[in-house]
Amino acid sequence: MHQTSLLDLVPHSGGGTSGLAGLMPSIRAAMYRVADAYGPGRKMLAEAISKVARREGVSLGSTGAKSVSEEVLDKWLQTGAPGHEPNLKALLCFCIATQDFSPLEPIWKACGLAVIPADDLRYLRVGKAQVRLQEAKEEYNKARAGL
Repeated sequence: MHQTSLLDLVPHSGGGTSGLAGLMPSIRAAMYRVADAYGPGRKMLAEAISKVARREGVSLGSTGAKSVSEEVLDKWLQTGAPGHEPNLKALLCFCIATQDFSPLEPIWKACGLAVIPADDLRYLRVGKAQVRLQEAKEEYNKARAGL
């Protein structure tokens, strides 16, 4: 009998991802880059995150707080510091406040997924239809040759 572990559930892409152990540091590093590029500054970013959390009615931590201070935001962004990791709702509020969803990319990669912008989804569908059409033509030609 084979005992399944959590690591068996996640496809290993080998594409430079650091696996589950490196997931939170990767998320925090991406958050740091986004926060660093945020024009109005960290204090305004903390206020923007808090505004999103209050609007959505979600808590940003285990205490049920619906706001975040600049100091707590700085702790979220420290990649090597244990503890003070943002929870999923806080991460989503951060992404919504900044309109930058790149901090979610390590999660997608760990699951073997990629996000396709809605504008590019049409091209994916056209490409798949083209492959199906080509396969149908090949099958038709084989059947016709067999007559």
